[in-house]
Amino acid sequence: MVGNSFVNFLASIAIIFPAFLIALSFHEFAHAFVANLLGDDTAKKQGRLTLNPLAHLDFWGTIFLLVFRIGWAKPVPFSLHNFKRPRLYSILTALAGPFSNFILAYVFFVLLKYLPFLDLSLPVLKSFAMVFEAGAYINVMLGVFNLLPIPPLDGSHFLIAFLYKKFPNVVIWLYRYSMIILILLFLLPFTRYFLINAIQTVSLFIRSLVF
Repeated sequence: MVGNSFVNFLASIAIIFPAFLIALSFHEFAHAFVANLLGDDTAKKQGRLTLNPLAHLDFWGTIFLLVFRIGWAKPVPFSLHNFKRPRLYSILTALAGPFSNFILAYVFFVLLKYLPFLDLSLPVLKSFAMVFEAGAYINVMLGVFNLLPIPPLDGSHFLIAFLYKKFPNVVIWLYRYSMIILILLFLLPFTRYFLINAIQTVSLFIRSLVF
């Protein structure tokens, strides 16, 4: 029984991890691309304007993915001083990552829809179907999860944009204890329930645009 569970775990990782690499690569590339487009080349200078997943992997984010099936990548740096409109451009740069994941999820659902039309054997079709389903789920997960307003996630840039001038100490405190906050949140059943339902809701919505 234990042996079968371990084999099933490895099989799931073999599908989920490549999908995660694709998702995080596009996610972080989108941040770097939009930041560069809006006038900040900080990420480009640090080699983050790339689809190479090795440039974006985060140790703890990968561990969380393997254990909790929810993870994140290494944040793409950008400088507010290089933006003509710092508050707006920082938010647009932050939203670029999750938005790219939702687009990728849509693409995976399109591939899933037209998969049966390919002249392939049933086992191969099932294998591709699992890969496309995993790709769609991972992208929605990464997009939704990163919208949480907790550093280093993308949603935290909303806090920076609107709170930093009036409450800088609050923002600094959140950044200082961000990992502890994330771990504590994951220990709460309510947080996991909220995230799972949010991911399912967004996934069903994007799927409904295709099917």
